[in-house]
Amino acid sequence: MSQPRKHDDIRSHAWKRARALVLATATHCALCGEPLDPKAPSGTRWASTVDHINPRSLGGSLTAANNLQAAHHGCNSRRGNGTSRRKQPKPPRGAVSRTW
Repeated sequence: MSQPRKHDDIRSHAWKRARALVLATATHCALCGEPLDPKAPSGTRWASTVDHINPRSLGGSLTAANNLQAAHHGCNSRRGNGTSRRKQPKPPRGAVSRTW
């Protein structure tokens, strides 16, 4: 029996389900903290994508929920093969905390 091609696993049902779950629940890019726009055209800098916290090329899991985070296409591309920590979402504009 032949080995499956490397890209066959990204077409799997498990990957599609994991990707849909991450994108359905995320509101902000985990890399820059800016809001995600689910209506942004695919392939543009602001399109929503799923980023692997530990890159697959470095042994990260394809579908493990603790290895996936939502990100803008541009942020995800800029990060490349590196690793980074999750960022907290930025507060909405005009929301200021004044604890004295």
